[in-house]
Amino acid sequence: MRKSKLPYDDHGTSRYMRVSLGVVDRLQEDYFAGRDPGRSFSHIDEVQAAVIVAETLEADRLENMPPDKLFDGSFEPLFGPMSDWPRAVMVELLFATADLAKETGDRRKHRDFWAFAWAALEECLNSPVASPMLWYEDIFFDVGHQLRIREDLEAVDLFKRCLAHDLRFSEGRNVVPALQDLAETYLWVGDLDAGLEILTGLLRHDPSHIWTYNLMAYVFEQFGLIEIGKEAARRGLELVEVTGDPEDVEAQLRDSMDNLRQSKQGGREAEVDPEVLGELRDALALDFDAGEQGSVVALSHDLVPDLDEVPVMRPPEKPDLPPPEVVLKRLKTSSPEAARPDRDLGRNDPCWCGSGKKYKYCHLRSDQKRRRS
Repeated sequence: MRKSKLPYDDHGTSRYMRVSLGVVDRLQEDYFAGRDPGRSFSHIDEVQAAVIVAETLEADRLENMPPDKLFDGSFEPLFGPMSDWPRAVMVELLFATADLAKETGDRRKHRDFWAFAWAALEECLNSPVASPMLWYEDIFFDVGHQLRIREDLEAVDLFKRCLAHDLRFSEGRNVVPALQDLAETYLWVGDLDAGLEILTGLLRHDPSHIWTYNLMAYVFEQFGLIEIGKEAARRGLELVEVTGDPEDVEAQLRDSMDNLRQSKQGGREAEVDPEVLGELRDALALDFDAGEQGSVVALSHDLVPDLDEVPVMRPPEKPDLPPPEVVLKRLKTSSPEAARPDRDLGRNDPCWCGSGKKYKYCHLRSDQKRRRS
């Protein structure tokens, strides 16, 4: 199969990227060769394929734009309003610019671009439509964690949305970690009862899940729940003896137990509803094979009664992709060539594209390839 020349040598990327660059290459190649991207992969339907082509072309354009155009407010998306994948790529460019400003001692610029990046991430989470390119669960966690360490109650809503998103788009494969994160978030914001009730439900659901014990042993010390933390660490170590430690957590549990024994900030069990604390201790005493394992959907609704009221993104609709020659013509009008330097850059110089990366980690290879051709 003849490969089609792609408009950009460098794809936009993100730490939250869900689709590999190889898949992006194949979909774009098929599109520009006049083939149906919806037939490129058996696991990617025609709607997802068209969305990925449109969003990655937009993101690639952002990645390769001149720096003076990237942040001056003149950028206009080619395929309608900016979607979440180009926005996530923009986040990486903003973080890179903030890091470069920090290295050069420009504290104000570092602070401003860092704030812009986090605001753009939050905008991804407020989008009504989910991009197939993104792991939203990771974005929910990163933004939610920033909020919960400030004891911001909005963090609770974000982790509920993370749970609802996983049920909608990932068939509940990450429900237990999502519920663990929600439980920890309640502890961060001071609602000990709500957090411990979720952990009790998780233990009842599966008393053989080592990561629930490990979480309790690890985080309870910082929230002053020393005695119940010791019980969780002790029970986790007992489970390790039975299972042979397939998850390699014994050392973590022992470290947590040492920290709990040495801690001087205990006593917050007195702030917990006695009934809630009693039920948690009963759950910790369950036999490891005594779980009430049902569906993760039922578990989620049982532990988060208002889950049906949580807003969830909707899947994307198929975009109306113009013919490849029309897209190529549009892309040429925003070519980054004008930003390329007349002089040769050193390998450790900041890249001409404004990404904030060193030239050797950014456009060096593509520039060398272009000169050779």
